[in-house]
Amino acid sequence: MKPALHKLALAVVLAAAAAASAQAQDSVDADRLLEQADAVRSTDPIRFGAVLDEVNERASELSGPQLQHLRLLQAYRLGYGGQYQGAIELARDVFDSASAGAIKFRAGLLLANSAATTRDFSLALKSLEETIALPDDGIPSELVEQAQLVAGVIYNQLGQHEKTLQFASSVQQMEAASERSRCFASQLRHEALANLQPERSGERIPQIREAIAACDGIGEAVASNLMRINLARSMAAQGDRTGAIAMLQAHADEVGRTRYPRLVAEFHSTLADYLLIESRLDAASMHAHAALEASHNNAHSLPRVTAYRVLYEIALVRNDILQALDNYRRHAEADKAYLDDVKIRELAVQQIRNEVQQKDQAIALLSKQNEVLKLEQQVAKASAQNTRLLLLLFAVVLAGIGYWAYKIKRVQMAFRRQAQTDGLTGISNRRHFRDEADALLKRCSASGKDAALVLLDLDNFKHVNDRHGHAAGDWVLMQVAEACTAACRDGDLCGRLGGEEFGILSCGGDIDAARRIAERCRTLLAAIDTATIGHAHRVTASFGCTTASRSGNAFESMFTDADTAMYRAKGSGRDRIVVHGDVATPASPVAPFEPSHG
Repeated sequence: MKPALHKLALAVVLAAAAAASAQAQDSVDADRLLEQADAVRSTDPIRFGAVLDEVNERASELSGPQLQHLRLLQAYRLGYGGQYQGAIELARDVFDSASAGAIKFRAGLLLANSAATTRDFSLALKSLEETIALPDDGIPSELVEQAQLVAGVIYNQLGQHEKTLQFASSVQQMEAASERSRCFASQLRHEALANLQPERSGERIPQIREAIAACDGIGEAVASNLMRINLARSMAAQGDRTGAIAMLQAHADEVGRTRYPRLVAEFHSTLADYLLIESRLDAASMHAHAALEASHNNAHSLPRVTAYRVLYEIALVRNDILQALDNYRRHAEADKAYLDDVKIRELAVQQIRNEVQQKDQAIALLSKQNEVLKLEQQVAKASAQNTRLLLLLFAVVLAGIGYWAYKIKRVQMAFRRQAQTDGLTGISNRRHFRDEADALLKRCSASGKDAALVLLDLDNFKHVNDRHGHAAGDWVLMQVAEACTAACRDGDLCGRLGGEEFGILSCGGDIDAARRIAERCRTLLAAIDTATIGHAHRVTASFGCTTASRSGNAFESMFTDADTAMYRAKGSGRDRIVVHGDVATPASPVAPFEPSHG
C-alpha cells in the first residue's frame, strides 16, 4: 500500500506544479498582450482594438491589477472613438477603485482630458488636481510629462493659450522627456502659437515641418496630422493654397486610419474650405460631408460650422436654392452652438478665477476672525481700554466684510455684462439682443407704436480674413459695430447676431425710418478707411428691413422677414437695401471687399 500512496502523492504534486506553471504562463501572456495594446493605442488603432479584444476574451483569467489595466485601455478606446461620456465614467471608476500607482495616475489623466473634451472644465481641473496630488512612488517620469501635456490640453480648450505654451515648453525642455511626449508637446506648442501669433505663421513653417517629421518617425499620426492642418493654414496664409491642398490630400487615408474624430473632422473641413475657394466643388462637397460625419457627436465644433458653410456656398453656385437654404439653416445652428460653446469656455475661465479669488477672500476673513478670537480672550482679562480696542477691531472686520461684499458684487456685475455683450465689439450679443428685443417690442405694442428691424450682413467678409488675417477681420468687425451704433437713435437696440451679421431694432420707427437707418449705416460703412489694414476695397453690406406693422409684433416673425429680405439683397448683387414686401433695387455703387467665388 505504501508504494501506491507515494505514487499518488507524487502525481498530485506534479499536477499542482503543472497548474501553477500554466497559471503563471497565462499571467505572463496577459501582461505581454496588455503591454502590446498600450504600445500601439495611439499609433495603430486597428491593432490596438484587435489586441484589446483578445485580452477581453480572457478577462476571467486576469488578476486584479491586470483587470484594472484592461479597463483603463477600454476607456482609452472609448475616448479615441468619440464616446467621451463612456470614457469618463470608466476612467472615473478605475481611478476610484485602483490603488495608488501608475494605473490610477493614468486613469486620472484620462478622466481630466476626456472631461475637457466634453467642456466639463470643472471636472477636468478637479481630476487633474487630484491626480497630481497622488503619491509619486512608482510613477514613471513619462507620466509626469503626460500630466503637463494634459494640463496644456485643458488650458488650450479654455482658450488660455499662454498657459498651454508654458506647459508644452516645459516638457520640451526636459532632458529625459520621451520622444512621444516631445511629439505631443510640439503639437500643443504650435497650436498655441497659431492662436497667439497668427501674423507670424509663415515664420513657423520650417519648425512645423521638422516637428511633423519627428512625430512621423515614431508613428504618432494623430499629432503629426494635427500639425499638418496647422501647416496647411500657414501655407495658405502665405499664398500657397494649392500646395496646402496637395499636402492634405496626400495624407487623407492616414488621417482616416487614426479614427480620431477631432482630427478627422478638422482635417476634412479645412480641406473642404480650400477646395471650395479653388472652385473644386465636388471634392469640396465630399470632404465637407466627411467632416460632418466625423463630428456628429460634437454639435458645437468649428468643423461643423465650416462644413455647412461650404455646402451652403456650393448649393448657391449650383443654383440649388432649397438646398442652399437648408444648409444655411444648419450652418446658422452650428455657428450658434459653436459661439455658445465659446461663451461657456469664457465663463469657465471667469468662474475659475472667481473661485480662486473667493478662496483668497475666505482665507483673509478666517485670518481676521482668528485675530478677533485672540483679542476676545485678552478682553476677558483686560481693562476698559482693551474693550475699546476690541470694538475698534470689530469695526475694521465689518468694514473688511463690507468691502469684500462690494467687490464680489462688482465681480458678479462684470460677469453679467460679459454674458450680455459680444467679446470683440462690445455691443449686445445675439442672446441679449433677442431678450431686449422681445421686451422692447412689447412696450412698443402696448403704446401703439410701430417698430423697425434692420439686419445687415457684410459682403464677402471671408476674403478679408483669408487675405489679411483674422486680426484684420476683427478690426473691421469693430469698425462696423461703431458704425451701426452711430446709425442708431436714442433708445434703439444694436447687436452682433453672428460672425459678420448685425441687427438694429428701433421703437417708433416706420418703414421709412428703417430705410433711413439702413442708408445711414451703409454710408458709415463706406466711410471706413480700410487702408489701415492694407485693404484696397471699401466695406459694404447687404441690408434687410421690416416693421412690426408688416411682419407682426413677434420678434421671430420680424427676424425671419428681415433675414429673407437681407438674403434677397445678397442674391440681387449685394451692397443694397431690401425691404420686406418690396422689390430689391440696386444701391449706389460701392466697391466690395473682393469678387465673390460664387
